[in-house]
Amino acid sequence: MSRPAAVLWDMDGTIVDTEGYFAESSRALLEEGGGQWTSGLARSLNGATLPDMARTLIAAGAVATSEEIIERFLLDVTARLTREVPWKPGAVQVLAELRELGVPTALVTMSYRVLAERVVAAVPFTPFDVIVTAEDVVHGKPAPDAYLLAARKLGVDIGDCIVVEDSAPGITAGVAAGARVLGVPLSGHLLDRDDFLRWNGLDGRSAAEILRAHDPSP
Repeated sequence: MSRPAAVLWDMDGTIVDTEGYFAESSRALLEEGGGQWTSGLARSLNGATLPDMARTLIAAGAVATSEEIIERFLLDVTARLTREVPWKPGAVQVLAELRELGVPTALVTMSYRVLAERVVAAVPFTPFDVIVTAEDVVHGKPAPDAYLLAARKLGVDIGDCIVVEDSAPGITAGVAAGARVLGVPLSGHLLDRDDFLRWNGLDGRSAAEILRAHDPSP
């Protein structure tokens, strides 16, 4: 069985369940401006970049500038992460196993670096060789740029990498980059497409299973 050159990880919704933190902040911003929070709006924010989230909220009725909304996100979510990092079940264990096996890893997130570093610092080992955040690329997910950059920083071929993602924009970015994509979507965000491998989550999964996802041959 061949091993992937690297495993590239999304963060929000994949390693940590911060979607709820962003939703709480988004809802407060929207309702302060008299806008109405809906489940459809919540779904549209999943996996989006912070500037895209800000634009969506402004269009829905938030009374603030894009810069003000992003600053509010950073303050709100950083404060919540300081109190508790809501790990997705199984994610840290799989990361630890990959590190023990010597498989290179990268964090590829459209969150800002201050949030990514807060999460990484909470892991009880060094989980990633490379970190790529929203500040590092002009075009965020669903564009492939962030994943392509992570592969370049690791010195590997993106076509020989596995991407672990939870959202439609992230899965689209990984596929567009040319990686093998493992989707662990949130409930209610499953995609009607067949260009990625779908798992229900990482709980109970192992690094060995990720290696088999790269090379499904016996």
